Amino acid sequence: MLKLSLSSALFLLLLVGLGGCAQKPRALIQIDPFVPNPAVLQKSGLIVLEGIVDARKTKRVVGRIVKGGKTVTTLYTDQALDEWFADALKKALEVEGCRVVSEMSDNKTAAQVKVEIDYLNATLDKSRFTGENLTAKAGATLYIRQGNSKITKHVSLVQSKWVPPFAGEEEVREYLQETLAGLVDEIRNNIDIYRF
Repeated sequence: MLKLSLSSALFLLLLVGLGGCAQKPRALIQIDPFVPNPAVLQKSGLIVLEGIVDARKTKRVVGRIVKGGKTVTTLYTDQALDEWFADALKKALEVEGCRVVSEMSDNKTAAQVKVEIDYLNATLDKSRFTGENLTAKAGATLYIRQGNSKITKHVSLVQSKWVPPFAGEEEVREYLQETLAGLVDEIRNNIDIYRF
């Protein structure tokens, strides 16, 4: 009797342990605030950040975990990505010495900048045990107006790497964070190129 109870208890413990490893159909992740790298070159000038628009159809979905070609977990964020991005871009420009405002200025040399976030997603493929199984993609359209000049530039970033097959939401969140930071840096670099 004791032998049966002990083996039943071990079996139940094993089931509970395995049940805890089951994928959730939805997971909420939080993206940390952007921390800019110190600027190598100091710039100056006034930038009017007219706005950041999240043009994605599903604004809260930021990624998914797949297995066997099927989505097992959809990753959401409760953050407004346009607000996160506006704060990040402002920090990135200010760290290199620019003054960033949100309202129009009488200054004719001010660069007027608008950004549309076109896409952002990360995919972790748990079916792949070798090769790059975590991919993150981010893209935006940058509009710059300065004086009589107008520039429209598409900026994107695609990254892939291998993570252990038991990786989950935290690894996807960290990679999304890294990808977003890279996109902010790309946009800042393009603003620097086209506003002078």
